[in-house]
Amino acid sequence: MWWHIDESDEGIRRQSVIELLRKVLPLFRPHAKYMYIALGLLLLITASQLIGPLIIEYVFNHVFPAPGKTFADLPGGAEGSVRRLLLAALLYIGVAAGGAGVAYFQAIAPFRLGVNIITDLKSKLFNHVLHLGLDFHEKYPPGKLLSRVESDTETLRNMVGDVAVNMLRNVMFFIGILVVMFIRDPVITAWILILVPVQFGLTLVFVTFMRKYWREWRAQWAIVLGYVTEYVQGVDIIQQFNYQDRARERLREVNLGKFRIEVPAMFFEYGFWGLFVYSEIVAIIIVLVIGVPRVFTGSLMIGTLLMFIEFLRQMFVPIMQLSEQLSFAQRGLISVERIFGILETKPSIVDGPAQPIPGFSREIAFENVWFAYEGEHWILRDVSFTIPKGQKVAFVGTSGGGKSTIINLLLRFYDPQKGRITVDGRDIRDYPVKSWRSLIGLVLQDIFLFPGSVENNLKVFDKSVAIERVEEIAHIVRANGIIEKLPGKYSGELAERGGNLSVGERQLVSFARALVYDPPILVLDEATSSVDPHTERLVQEAIDRLLAGRTAVIVAHRLSTILNADRIMLIHDGEVAESGNHDELLELDGVYAKLFRLQFADLSLSPTGGDVQ
Repeated sequence: MWWHIDESDEGIRRQSVIELLRKVLPLFRPHAKYMYIALGLLLLITASQLIGPLIIEYVFNHVFPAPGKTFADLPGGAEGSVRRLLLAALLYIGVAAGGAGVAYFQAIAPFRLGVNIITDLKSKLFNHVLHLGLDFHEKYPPGKLLSRVESDTETLRNMVGDVAVNMLRNVMFFIGILVVMFIRDPVITAWILILVPVQFGLTLVFVTFMRKYWREWRAQWAIVLGYVTEYVQGVDIIQQFNYQDRARERLREVNLGKFRIEVPAMFFEYGFWGLFVYSEIVAIIIVLVIGVPRVFTGSLMIGTLLMFIEFLRQMFVPIMQLSEQLSFAQRGLISVERIFGILETKPSIVDGPAQPIPGFSREIAFENVWFAYEGEHWILRDVSFTIPKGQKVAFVGTSGGGKSTIINLLLRFYDPQKGRITVDGRDIRDYPVKSWRSLIGLVLQDIFLFPGSVENNLKVFDKSVAIERVEEIAHIVRANGIIEKLPGKYSGELAERGGNLSVGERQLVSFARALVYDPPILVLDEATSSVDPHTERLVQEAIDRLLAGRTAVIVAHRLSTILNADRIMLIHDGEVAESGNHDELLELDGVYAKLFRLQFADLSLSPTGGDVQ
């Protein structure tokens, strides 16, 4: 059928309601006071709702004369009846007003409860996401993560706040009605109770049936949000290539996927609740059939019959609300399933048992390293090499050969499936991740800058770094000229991803950021590929000064930037195909020599000033 349910949401383990409730209930413990306040107020509200029909019963049984009698037959006569009627009316108004006032304050407590719980959960979820490896983030684009962190948590907030409290209120009111009705007349109450198990049974079957629809609806909603996020991020490319119509059509397609789930879900849900209303009519008919003859025989007072009818009218409201809230709770539990699907995802990169690494004194080594991003599609095959301390080691080769993968492994964004990476003979997996990465300054080709001031970007919001240190490094890498042209200079605001800077300017700022903490190891992954020749010369001069006594790992397509490297390794098909310095590799006349000649084929002189080899 056109509403076929796929129940497809990657990374989600299907869990029972009991499992999910066990995960939700501990969230309440730190905020128990709001829960206790809400429960106390619920008792008052329930009492006020039960008193109303009892007042009606009193009026018809004791204020108005029974059939065959007059007001004179009542205590106090007509005047006494008027006084009792006025007192009953005042009491009814007072109870109603008091219940409304309590309901106002009762609405605040669960709201605070929900907000506090979800604030804690969002913080926990966000922190957990930041600690998950790149393999996780490659599977979850920003739109899907936003759906989990924001949309799903808001659904859960409604469930643990409004829905949970309202469910409890309806349960308390329903039980209270049954108790009062049973005390007044057990026979009529017993007949009414025949309907209750049937209704709840049908409701449980229905909400279980609907759960797959709401799970798939959440998944489709995440897909829609993901597309919107990605299209907004790439709006400049969409406009440049006139992709607006296709983007709109693609978004229509994913919206249609959500529509195909949402429409039948609404059809089933509203159809079920529409039929549910007839249960109230059936219950009232039962009361009238049993109660009216007893009124005429005098075994049941008219006020009690009216009280039963009024309670029935009120009783089916909480039953219906409870059923609807169970349905909404099912949606909330789907969000719980999705949220804890992330929280239970184990980081692929974990801290080792050793103490924080103080530094290294000899070398970094790759020892028989094998790595694949998926299955056994090996990107690196049995790679071994050493990087002595203080040397500049460069990796070159064609795209897809494995150069950036070596950097990812060195930074522990991933861990190798076979072999190991050591520092002074010890596996880097033995050390805390943060400790190891603190030794490395990183400059990537794709520069990310945070929205905020230049100063905060350079010290990555670390208040312990003095502004003098920031300015010193900016001068060394020649970024000061760019920064001082900005409004506010070091206090000037950068747009998202540094949008108010050119690509070359962003790379110079990135150089400064990498060096602010004076790391002993500097990793440059295509770090000068986007700067103009003049800026590249300035950066190269700064790098030569900064790398004195510092270990450098450089990935470069532009060979002119690594001619002075102590060692150059050519990575081809996941293996170290050639290794040596620039002159040695030219003499070898292998792949490196071909790449060098290819890059400078149109020049009469080599970058070093001599004839092209």
